[in-house]
Amino acid sequence: MIKFFRHIRQNMIKENRTSKYLLYAIGEIILVVIGILIALQINNWNQDLANKKEEQTIIKNLNLEFKKNIISVQEYIKHHKTILSDTRVLMDLVGEPEEVLNKFNLDSLLAQSINYWSYKPSQSVVLDVISSGKLNLISSDSLRLQFFEWSSNLEKNEENYNTLDEINQSIVLTYLTKHASLKNIDNYGILEWNKKSKLKQSNYKMFQDIEFENVMDNQAWDIKNYILSLENLEHTMARIIAETNSEL
Repeated sequence: MIKFFRHIRQNMIKENRTSKYLLYAIGEIILVVIGILIALQINNWNQDLANKKEEQTIIKNLNLEFKKNIISVQEYIKHHKTILSDTRVLMDLVGEPEEVLNKFNLDSLLAQSINYWSYKPSQSVVLDVISSGKLNLISSDSLRLQFFEWSSNLEKNEENYNTLDEINQSIVLTYLTKHASLKNIDNYGILEWNKKSKLKQSNYKMFQDIEFENVMDNQAWDIKNYILSLENLEHTMARIIAETNSEL
């Protein structure tokens, strides 16, 4: 084809047909430009198709990851609501006579009140999308915004857990170490002692102490705050799942 056009140009030059040659040259340039534009357009179409395919893969993987996360966070919420419920029982028993206290397994309730968990959701897909810069492949503006909200809520949740853990370590456990038997309490935790402490110890005095009431009130407040942050994560997950479902 190139030899053919070259042959035409040479004939025009030999025949001194300059004006026609110029028109031909301009036409040839236009054809070349059109060819380049077509090639670029085809390349753009191919790139768009590749990006769309990768976007669908990303959205599918995010959808699966957050569906797993929402199941786990709901389990955490349920667990910590049980903790809060048992802590409320402890609070209601403060000031009660010994015969009432003897009707409850106080060590079990105390063990449950400090059995909180740190929530660590799966983030392999999210972190890969953000670190690789592939977040821009997601065409939905609202979905991209959900991931920024997710990061913010996750950070707040971590802060609330750290506060709960700090209060528990520095105040709750410090108090229980002085006024209760940790062995008896841990019998209902991961240690699962076969026998209670051989030392005589009664929880009655502790339940007549205003400091104990204040300690447990503080614990209940931090647990409730942690539950709220977990629920915020759950709501964000639900929105991300709904958004990704609509994009698939």
